[in-house]
Amino acid sequence: MAALLLQRAFPNASLTLLESSAIGTIGVGEGSTPALKSFFDAVGIEEYSWMPACGATFKSGIRFDDWSRVPGFESYFHPFLTQFDRDHIRALAYNSELRRRGVDVHAHPDLYCYSAYLADRALCPVPPHSFPFDVQYGYHFDANRLAAFMKASAQVRGVICRDGLARHVRRDERGDVSSVELDDGATIAADFFIDCSGFASVITRNALGISYETYGDALLNDRAVTFVTPPVPVAASHTTATALPCGWVWHIPQQERTGNGYVYSSAYCSEDQAASELAAHLGVAENAMTPRTLRFSTGRATTVWNRNTLAVGLAQGFLEPLEATALALVQLTLARFIRYWRAGQGNARYASQLNDEIADAYANVKDYLHTHYLTSNRDDSGYWRACRANGSAISPRLKAVIETWFSGGDIAPVLHETGLGRHYKLNSWLYLLSGMGIYPRGVALTPASREQLDKVPLASISRFLRTLHAQPPAAGGRTCAVAGGVACRARRCGDRSGPGARADAWARFCGSVASVRTGGSAAFD
Repeated sequence: MAALLLQRAFPNASLTLLESSAIGTIGVGEGSTPALKSFFDAVGIEEYSWMPACGATFKSGIRFDDWSRVPGFESYFHPFLTQFDRDHIRALAYNSELRRRGVDVHAHPDLYCYSAYLADRALCPVPPHSFPFDVQYGYHFDANRLAAFMKASAQVRGVICRDGLARHVRRDERGDVSSVELDDGATIAADFFIDCSGFASVITRNALGISYETYGDALLNDRAVTFVTPPVPVAASHTTATALPCGWVWHIPQQERTGNGYVYSSAYCSEDQAASELAAHLGVAENAMTPRTLRFSTGRATTVWNRNTLAVGLAQGFLEPLEATALALVQLTLARFIRYWRAGQGNARYASQLNDEIADAYANVKDYLHTHYLTSNRDDSGYWRACRANGSAISPRLKAVIETWFSGGDIAPVLHETGLGRHYKLNSWLYLLSGMGIYPRGVALTPASREQLDKVPLASISRFLRTLHAQPPAAGGRTCAVAGGVACRARRCGDRSGPGARADAWARFCGSVASVRTGGSAAFD
């Protein structure tokens, strides 16, 4: 991603991509947010080109199963936004406030979003070419194959690729990184270095000694056991996150396989127990599994742009993959870096501003992830009881949001004042808090008045979603709107590729990421 974006931004620069074939990749299957679509649009790579090559499917959002034990709220969907959902979000906000005040109205979020309607029917989120509304969507894909595809694309565009293992990082008298010495004795010198060395963080943490801020107090999980199963006959157009006794399991449907992983806390579950619970959940004989175990520490480097280096990806930090934000953070970092490098005319004048913005993004995601655990009412294990009782790790601004919710107030101004609405907008918070069923319990609900019911006409919303789905594609337009989640392999989807379209996509990409400070949601929603 870094090589493709930097080549697009600085076509006259000499770019070298160093990676070692001796180091394996995690490669467990990946899901994304809609930000990845803007990335591909910006670098001029079309879906019909990369998706079939990478076993990819479309993604409308994430279904959360069994995170809550509140009757009627055992499952909820966190969708990607569609243009007309803004009215539905206002309807959900209105009904959720009434429900929190004890009024008997429908306040489960699934009814209020088009993406949930599509996902429940295994429908592809890509609309017909003539569709009058914008529908956001992400992807599922084989991470190893996508990395290879991106590498090949970068080479075609002039990026030099070297196979080698970084053995030593050399610094000059000013403290800048001057070169990287490889295991074969060769040396790579450069003016600027992008540290994409994963958890090893070869430059950022090892050579430069940048400190690491841990989030282990708020996010208890530190392990994942993964296993691949065969593909399902009809690929779902969403990720599923299912809560288990000591964490949660992801299911990521791809064209040729299904990626599964159990994210858990080693303080409450051994590796053998985790493998056993994953096997039971998947319905696979434990002795037939050869799972992989990943170990991680949640947190971030306190400085990502330091001198003539920029940390990206796992070298920068890690947050568990509950909301698929890893690639969005990579993309955000690179796009902001490009913008500030240009504004500073090739120096680190705006490094502190980028560092502040990335720190804020990580803190926002951390708080949003923490909310999933704090608000679960599961008490079937020591793990979930610890998650629910983990109030000491709650940030002051997250505490303000949750207190406002429980008091029946409007969380929108609190999200704005605290900055928690910068990366996850009001709709995402409503989906999460409403979906968990965080409403008064043990209190008889008051029947809604006719005026209150008329303000949110549920039957009209359902009819509207059915009408949208029933829209026929225009002649020569997209034909996959009523198919499964698999990418179209032919140019029959109203393709708008070409130099002009790519220039527009690049401008939109830079503009959308630049809007993050003023409330844009391109990074995650």
